Amino acid sequence: MVRTLVWWTVAAASAILSIFFLFVGISLCRAAYGLKHPYQFILTFFSSNLIILISVVILLGAVLRMIGRLRHGHSPAVIDSPHDQPNS
Repeated sequence: MVRTLVWWTVAAASAILSIFFLFVGISLCRAAYGLKHPYQFILTFFSSNLIILISVVILLGAVLRMIGRLRHGHSPAVIDSPHDQPNS
């Protein structure tokens, strides 16, 4: 029970943090268009796109893990554990 609660807490926290950084990346991308110097624009634009890309990948991974957990009712790590299988 505690393991399940910890798993859901970590999954939800990673999803919430990735949503936060997604909004930070979008606002940074919008702010890049107000810069006067082309080098500052290029660096800010590409760094904001990297922040957006990483946060979307983490969010997608967290959502897919949550969906898989809801469909199967347990984590794949518990199934693959060698301690839970009987010796044959």
